[in-house]
Amino acid sequence: MMTPGWWAMALSEAVNDQTPLAVTFAGEELVLFRNAAGQAFALEDRCPHRRVPLALGRVVDSGLQCGYHGWVFDGATGRCTQIPNLHAGERVPARYGARAFTVSEANGFVHVWLGEGTPHSTLPSDDYQPSGREFTGATIVNMQHEQFLAAMLDGPQCLMALSHVRMTDFFLGDLRLEQGRAVLERGAVWTTQFLPSQFVVDYPLFVRTAVALQGGMTRVDLLSEDELPLITLMISTGANRRGTTSLCWRGYVHQQAPAKAPLRWRLARLRKQPLFTVNSLIDGVAIAALLEASSRELRSLRQPNLIAVSAVV
Repeated sequence: MMTPGWWAMALSEAVNDQTPLAVTFAGEELVLFRNAAGQAFALEDRCPHRRVPLALGRVVDSGLQCGYHGWVFDGATGRCTQIPNLHAGERVPARYGARAFTVSEANGFVHVWLGEGTPHSTLPSDDYQPSGREFTGATIVNMQHEQFLAAMLDGPQCLMALSHVRMTDFFLGDLRLEQGRAVLERGAVWTTQFLPSQFVVDYPLFVRTAVALQGGMTRVDLLSEDELPLITLMISTGANRRGTTSLCWRGYVHQQAPAKAPLRWRLARLRKQPLFTVNSLIDGVAIAALLEASSRELRSLRQPNLIAVSAVV
Protein backbone atom coordinates (compact mmCIF):
# COMPACT_ATOMS: atom_id res chain seq x y z
CA MET A 1 0.00 0.00 0.00
CA MET A 2 1.11 3.56 -0.65
CA THR A 3 -0.24 7.07 -0.68
CA PRO A 4 -0.88 8.64 -4.10
CA GLY A 5 1.06 11.77 -4.84
CA TRP A 6 4.42 13.11 -5.91
CA TRP A 7 7.31 10.85 -4.92
CA ALA A 8 10.95 11.89 -5.25
CA MET A 9 12.60 8.96 -7.00
CA ALA A 10 16.17 10.18 -7.47
CA LEU A 11 18.57 13.07 -7.18
CA SER A 12 18.38 15.30 -10.24
CA GLU A 13 22.06 14.81 -11.05
CA ALA A 14 21.63 11.02 -11.02
CA VAL A 15 19.32 11.20 -14.06
CA ASN A 16 21.09 12.00 -17.34
CA ASP A 17 20.77 11.69 -21.12
CA GLN A 18 23.42 8.99 -21.40
CA THR A 19 22.54 6.08 -19.12
CA PRO A 20 18.99 5.10 -18.04
CA LEU A 21 18.51 4.86 -14.27
CA ALA A 22 16.53 1.94 -12.83
CA VAL A 23 14.58 2.65 -9.64
CA THR A 24 12.29 0.42 -7.58
CA PHE A 25 9.23 1.67 -5.75
CA ALA A 26 6.81 -0.50 -3.78
CA GLY A 27 8.11 -3.54 -5.61
CA GLU A 28 7.48 -1.96 -9.01
CA GLU A 29 10.27 -1.01 -11.38
CA LEU A 30 10.65 2.28 -13.26
CA VAL A 31 13.36 3.71 -15.48
CA LEU A 32 14.34 7.40 -15.47
CA PHE A 33 16.20 9.25 -18.22
CA ARG A 34 16.54 12.64 -19.91
CA ASN A 35 16.44 13.82 -23.49
CA ALA A 36 19.09 16.06 -25.02
CA ALA A 37 17.16 19.15 -23.85
CA GLY A 38 17.44 17.98 -20.23
CA GLN A 39 13.78 17.03 -19.70
CA ALA A 40 13.32 14.06 -17.38
CA PHE A 41 11.01 11.12 -18.14
CA ALA A 42 9.84 8.00 -16.32
CA LEU A 43 8.62 4.76 -17.89
CA GLU A 44 7.73 1.34 -16.58
CA ASP A 45 10.99 -0.60 -16.69
CA ARG A 46 9.67 -3.37 -18.93
CA CYS A 47 9.65 -3.57 -22.70
CA PRO A 48 6.15 -4.73 -23.78
CA HIS A 49 7.75 -6.98 -26.39
CA ARG A 50 9.79 -9.47 -24.32
CA ARG A 51 9.57 -7.86 -20.87
CA VAL A 52 13.27 -7.00 -20.88
CA PRO A 53 14.18 -4.11 -18.53
CA LEU A 54 14.38 -0.89 -20.52
CA ALA A 55 17.11 0.31 -18.16
CA LEU A 56 19.42 -2.10 -20.00
CA GLY A 57 18.90 -0.10 -23.19
CA ARG A 58 20.18 3.31 -24.22
CA VAL A 59 18.93 6.85 -24.63
CA VAL A 60 18.50 7.96 -28.26
CA ASP A 61 17.28 11.19 -29.84
CA SER A 62 13.69 9.96 -30.10
CA GLY A 63 13.42 8.36 -26.66
CA LEU A 64 14.57 5.20 -24.91
CA GLN A 65 15.69 2.21 -26.99
CA CYS A 66 15.32 -1.32 -25.67
CA GLY A 67 18.63 -3.16 -25.67
CA TYR A 68 17.10 -6.45 -26.86
CA HIS A 69 15.35 -5.81 -30.19
CA GLY A 70 15.83 -2.06 -30.56
CA TRP A 71 12.26 -0.89 -30.01
CA VAL A 72 12.17 2.85 -29.22
CA PHE A 73 9.72 4.41 -26.75
CA ASP A 74 8.74 8.05 -26.44
CA GLY A 75 9.50 9.35 -22.94
CA ALA A 76 6.44 11.60 -22.63
CA THR A 77 3.77 9.13 -23.78
CA GLY A 78 5.46 5.72 -23.58
CA ARG A 79 4.30 5.03 -27.14
CA CYS A 80 6.53 2.79 -29.26
CA THR A 81 7.75 4.93 -32.17
CA GLN A 82 10.22 2.61 -33.90
CA ILE A 83 10.55 -1.12 -34.52
CA PRO A 84 13.67 -1.87 -36.60
CA ASN A 85 12.38 -4.98 -38.39
CA LEU A 86 9.14 -3.47 -39.70
CA HIS A 87 8.79 -3.46 -43.48
CA ALA A 88 8.58 -0.22 -45.41
CA GLY A 89 5.13 1.31 -45.03
CA GLU A 90 4.25 -0.69 -41.91
CA ARG A 91 3.10 1.28 -38.90
CA VAL A 92 3.88 0.57 -35.29
CA PRO A 93 0.68 -0.83 -33.71
CA ALA A 94 -0.85 1.67 -31.28
CA ARG A 95 -1.13 -0.97 -28.56
CA TYR A 96 2.65 -1.24 -28.30
CA GLY A 97 3.83 1.02 -25.52
CA ALA A 98 5.33 1.25 -22.05
CA ARG A 99 3.44 3.02 -19.31
CA ALA A 100 4.61 6.61 -18.90
CA PHE A 101 4.50 8.58 -15.65
CA THR A 102 4.22 12.32 -15.08
CA VAL A 103 7.56 13.79 -13.99
CA SER A 104 8.57 17.10 -12.45
CA GLU A 105 11.63 18.43 -10.64
CA ALA A 106 12.03 20.49 -7.49
CA ASN A 107 14.65 21.01 -4.79
CA GLY A 108 17.19 18.92 -6.70
CA PHE A 109 14.99 15.79 -6.88
CA VAL A 110 13.18 14.09 -9.76
CA HIS A 111 9.55 13.62 -8.65
CA VAL A 112 7.20 11.08 -10.23
CA TRP A 113 3.43 11.17 -9.84
CA LEU A 114 2.05 7.83 -8.64
CA GLY A 115 -1.71 7.72 -8.55
CA GLU A 116 -4.72 7.33 -10.77
CA GLY A 117 -5.33 9.92 -13.48
CA THR A 118 -3.62 13.27 -13.76
CA PRO A 119 -1.86 14.86 -10.77
CA HIS A 120 -4.38 16.51 -8.45
CA SER A 121 -1.83 18.08 -6.12
CA THR A 122 1.16 20.34 -6.60
CA LEU A 123 4.74 19.55 -5.77
CA PRO A 124 5.65 20.19 -2.12
CA SER A 125 6.77 23.79 -1.81
CA ASP A 126 9.97 24.35 0.08
CA ASP A 127 12.48 27.12 0.53
CA TYR A 128 15.42 24.76 0.10
CA GLN A 129 18.07 27.07 -1.33
CA PRO A 130 21.52 25.72 -0.53
CA SER A 131 24.30 28.20 0.09
CA GLY A 132 27.72 26.69 -0.29
CA ARG A 133 28.62 23.07 -0.83
CA GLU A 134 25.90 20.43 -0.88
CA PHE A 135 26.27 16.87 0.34
CA THR A 136 24.24 14.12 -1.28
CA GLY A 137 23.83 10.37 -1.05
CA ALA A 138 21.57 7.38 -1.58
CA THR A 139 21.12 3.99 0.05
CA ILE A 140 18.61 1.24 0.87
CA VAL A 141 17.82 0.46 4.50
CA ASN A 142 16.37 -2.73 5.94
CA MET A 143 13.24 -1.11 7.34
CA GLN A 144 9.65 -0.73 6.18
CA HIS A 145 8.80 2.64 4.69
CA GLU A 146 6.00 3.73 7.03
CA GLN A 147 8.06 2.53 9.98
CA PHE A 148 10.96 4.68 8.78
CA LEU A 149 8.75 7.78 8.57
CA ALA A 150 7.38 7.08 12.05
CA ALA A 151 10.90 6.77 13.45
CA MET A 152 11.80 10.15 11.93
CA LEU A 153 9.39 11.62 14.47
CA ASP A 154 9.83 9.21 17.38
CA GLY A 155 13.62 8.90 17.23
CA PRO A 156 15.53 10.51 14.34
CA GLN A 157 18.78 9.84 16.21
CA CYS A 158 18.33 6.17 15.23
CA LEU A 159 18.28 7.04 11.53
CA MET A 160 20.80 9.84 11.20
CA ALA A 161 23.57 11.62 13.08
CA LEU A 162 24.42 15.30 13.39
CA SER A 163 28.12 15.80 14.05
CA HIS A 164 28.93 16.87 17.62
CA VAL A 165 25.20 17.08 18.43
CA ARG A 166 23.18 14.86 20.77
CA MET A 167 19.42 14.76 20.34
CA THR A 168 17.28 14.22 23.41
CA ASP A 169 13.75 13.11 24.25
CA PHE A 170 13.70 15.25 27.42
CA PHE A 171 12.18 18.13 25.47
CA LEU A 172 9.59 17.48 22.77
CA GLY A 173 7.30 20.04 21.24
CA ASP A 174 3.72 19.33 20.25
CA LEU A 175 3.17 17.72 16.87
CA ARG A 176 1.61 20.28 14.52
CA LEU A 177 0.45 20.35 10.92
CA GLU A 178 2.14 22.88 8.68
CA GLN A 179 1.82 23.09 4.87
CA GLY A 180 0.95 19.43 4.47
CA ARG A 181 3.61 18.19 6.87
CA ALA A 182 3.69 16.79 10.38
CA VAL A 183 6.24 18.94 12.22
CA LEU A 184 7.93 18.13 15.52
CA GLU A 185 10.73 19.85 17.41
CA ARG A 186 13.02 18.25 19.98
CA GLY A 187 15.82 19.61 22.13
CA ALA A 188 19.48 18.95 21.39
CA VAL A 189 22.86 19.79 22.92
CA TRP A 190 26.46 19.90 21.79
CA THR A 191 28.27 16.71 22.74
CA THR A 192 30.81 18.80 24.64
CA GLN A 193 28.08 20.20 26.88
CA PHE A 194 27.26 18.62 30.23
CA LEU A 195 23.56 17.70 30.41
CA PRO A 196 22.08 18.11 33.92
CA SER A 197 19.96 15.31 35.33
CA GLN A 198 16.87 17.49 35.69
CA PHE A 199 14.41 17.73 32.83
CA VAL A 200 14.08 21.52 32.81
CA VAL A 201 17.06 22.63 30.73
CA ASP A 202 17.64 25.53 28.37
CA TYR A 203 18.64 23.58 25.30
CA PRO A 204 21.02 25.52 23.04
CA LEU A 205 19.82 23.63 19.95
CA PHE A 206 16.72 22.01 18.61
CA VAL A 207 16.00 19.66 15.73
CA ARG A 208 12.91 20.27 13.62
CA THR A 209 11.60 17.27 11.68
CA ALA A 210 8.89 17.72 9.04
CA VAL A 211 7.37 14.57 7.49
CA ALA A 212 5.13 15.01 4.44
CA LEU A 213 1.58 13.67 4.73
CA GLN A 214 1.68 12.76 1.03
CA GLY A 215 4.74 11.37 -0.68
CA GLY A 216 7.92 10.44 1.13
CA MET A 217 9.88 13.68 1.59
CA THR A 218 11.20 14.56 5.03
CA ARG A 219 12.99 17.75 5.99
CA VAL A 220 15.32 18.00 8.98
CA ASP A 221 16.69 21.30 10.29
CA LEU A 222 19.19 21.89 13.08
CA LEU A 223 18.61 25.31 14.63
CA SER A 224 20.08 27.32 17.45
CA GLU A 225 17.93 28.39 20.39
CA ASP A 226 17.17 31.69 18.62
CA GLU A 227 16.16 29.72 15.47
CA LEU A 228 19.34 30.45 13.55
CA PRO A 229 19.51 27.70 10.88
CA LEU A 230 22.67 25.60 11.06
CA ILE A 231 21.98 22.50 8.93
CA THR A 232 19.21 21.71 6.44
CA LEU A 233 18.69 18.18 5.13
CA MET A 234 16.10 16.86 2.66
CA ILE A 235 15.57 13.08 2.69
CA SER A 236 13.48 11.37 0.02
CA THR A 237 12.04 8.00 1.03
CA GLY A 238 10.13 5.30 -0.80
CA ALA A 239 9.19 1.66 -0.30
CA ASN A 240 11.53 -0.77 -2.01
CA ARG A 241 11.37 -4.56 -2.30
CA ARG A 242 10.69 -6.95 0.58
CA GLY A 243 10.08 -4.43 3.33
CA THR A 244 13.08 -2.20 2.63
CA THR A 245 13.18 1.55 2.03
CA SER A 246 15.05 3.53 -0.62
CA LEU A 247 16.62 6.79 0.49
CA CYS A 248 18.28 9.66 -1.31
CA TRP A 249 19.16 12.95 0.27
CA ARG A 250 20.79 16.31 -0.13
CA GLY A 251 21.70 18.84 2.50
CA TYR A 252 24.04 21.65 3.39
CA VAL A 253 25.56 23.57 6.29
CA HIS A 254 24.49 27.20 6.59
CA GLN A 255 27.00 30.04 6.61
CA GLN A 256 26.22 31.08 10.18
CA ALA A 257 28.02 29.47 13.12
CA PRO A 258 26.89 29.99 16.73
CA ALA A 259 29.54 31.21 19.13
CA LYS A 260 28.95 28.25 21.46
CA ALA A 261 29.59 25.65 18.76
CA PRO A 262 32.49 23.29 19.52
CA LEU A 263 35.79 24.09 17.83
CA ARG A 264 35.71 20.83 15.86
CA TRP A 265 32.26 21.66 14.49
CA ARG A 266 33.36 25.14 13.40
CA LEU A 267 36.55 23.82 11.81
CA ALA A 268 34.63 21.14 9.90
CA ARG A 269 32.21 23.78 8.63
CA LEU A 270 35.07 26.00 7.45
CA ARG A 271 36.64 23.02 5.70
CA LYS A 272 33.28 22.30 4.04
CA GLN A 273 33.08 18.84 5.53
CA PRO A 274 29.71 17.09 5.95
CA LEU A 275 28.24 17.63 9.40
CA PHE A 276 25.49 15.03 9.10
CA THR A 277 25.21 11.34 8.26
CA VAL A 278 22.21 9.32 7.11
CA ASN A 279 22.58 5.79 8.45
CA SER A 280 22.77 2.89 6.00
CA LEU A 281 22.69 0.37 8.85
CA ILE A 282 19.92 0.81 11.41
CA ASP A 283 19.91 -0.63 14.92
CA GLY A 284 16.73 -2.67 15.16
CA VAL A 285 16.99 -2.89 18.95
CA ALA A 286 17.05 0.91 19.22
CA ILE A 287 14.08 1.21 16.86
CA ALA A 288 12.09 -1.33 18.87
CA ALA A 289 12.77 0.64 22.05
CA LEU A 290 11.28 3.87 20.68
CA LEU A 291 8.01 5.02 22.19
CA GLU A 292 5.30 5.39 19.56
CA ALA A 293 4.04 8.76 20.67
CA SER A 294 4.47 11.42 18.01
CA SER A 295 4.07 9.00 15.11
CA ARG A 296 0.59 7.81 16.12
CA GLU A 297 -1.04 10.91 14.74
CA LEU A 298 1.11 10.73 11.60
CA ARG A 299 -0.14 7.20 10.92
CA SER A 300 -3.76 8.26 11.18
CA LEU A 301 -3.17 11.26 8.91
CA ARG A 302 -1.51 9.21 6.17
CA GLN A 303 -3.74 6.12 6.41
CA PRO A 304 -6.94 7.50 4.76
CA ASN A 305 -5.03 8.19 1.55
CA LEU A 306 -3.67 4.67 1.07
CA ILE A 307 -4.33 2.99 -2.26
CA ALA A 308 -3.28 -0.38 -3.58
CA VAL A 309 -0.02 -0.38 -5.50
CA SER A 310 -1.59 -2.48 -8.25
CA ALA A 311 -3.97 0.39 -8.99
CA VAL A 312 -1.22 2.76 -10.03
CA VAL A 313 1.33 0.64 -11.88
